[in-house]
Order: sequence, then C-alpha cells, then structure tokens
Amino acid sequence: MGYAMTGMMGRGLAMAAMIALAAPGAADAQVALELRGGFNVPTFGIRDAAKAGPSFGAGLSTKIADKVWLMAEADIGMHDGADLTGGGSGPDITVSHYMAKLGYQVSGSGYGGMQVILNAGAGLMRFAIDNGPSFTYPAINVGAKVIYPLSDQVGFVLSPQGDIAFSKKAEVGTKMSWVWPFAAGFRVTF
Repeated sequence: MGYAMTGMMGRGLAMAAMIALAAPGAADAQVALELRGGFNVPTFGIRDAAKAGPSFGAGLSTKIADKVWLMAEADIGMHDGADLTGGGSGPDITVSHYMAKLGYQVSGSGYGGMQVILNAGAGLMRFAIDNGPSFTYPAINVGAKVIYPLSDQVGFVLSPQGDIAFSKKAEVGTKMSWVWPFAAGFRVTF
C-alpha cells in the first residue's frame, strides 16, 4: 500500500474521530474501532477486469443517538487481473474504498447479546492499476455489521458490504463498478 493510500485512510479516520468528539453528548458517547481482514469480490462489468482478492480495513464509529451510529471506514482490496481472451491476464488492481456511513442498530445492546447494525453511506473508490493510471470515483455503500461480544469492550465482527462506484467505461470497462467487501475482525468499544 502506497504512502498516498495510507495517508488518505489516516485522514479519514482522524476526521471521524473529530466528528465523534464534537457530537452532542460526546462525553457519554460510545466510540468503536474496527480492524478487519477479508475478501473483496468484484461483480458484473468490473469482474472482466479484476478477480476476487484479499482485503484489509479499518473503521471508526461513534454512537450519536440511541440506536444510530456515525461511521468512517476504509477498505483496501488487492485484485489480480482477470483472464483475457486469448490467454494471459490483465494488470493487477488495488481498489480502495473510503466511506462515510450511518448505521442503525436493529438488535442487541452491548455485552451479552449479539448486535446487528444495518448501514448505508457514500464516499469514494479508487482503482489503482499496476504500472498504470489510477481513477477515483464517487461511490455508494450498503451493508451490515454483526457483532458478537467477547467481553464488555471487545467483540468479533462480521462486515458484509456492497460498494458501487460510478465509474467511466472508457477507464475501467464499466459505468458501475460493483465490489463487495466481505470481512471479519475485531471491534473495540470505549
């Protein structure tokens, strides 16, 4: 991962931390940090350019109302180039997902019970082609978080997400790039 991607991820998480601290009732607010690893799956038109590949990500969330979470998340997926007609494969692609989201907790309330949070949001997706150009597009997101508490502050999280970039066909081969980050990791609430 290059310096620019690391810097953008750090700036996004720092911005989420500032929002969390400025939120009404910040002294009583719950804040959660997630670290995840998983698999990103391109579908529809973008799968002609990239295969499914490993990913890692991080997120920062703050509870801004009884069941409402404000989230800032970044996921980085590494994709091998898809097989080309006539043999061989295309260049590898790194897809970075930067999303701001709102989540609504539909079940659970802390330690002792599994939590389910549905989320939706918007942000940017960056497609960096190995030894080639990079393209950044506006994107939308929908997904869920299933959190199984391991203690009163630490939980195991499953995070299936669906991200759609409004891309340009001339640049990445499709007008809508659908990439599905499926990840698991740990969530620490403080």
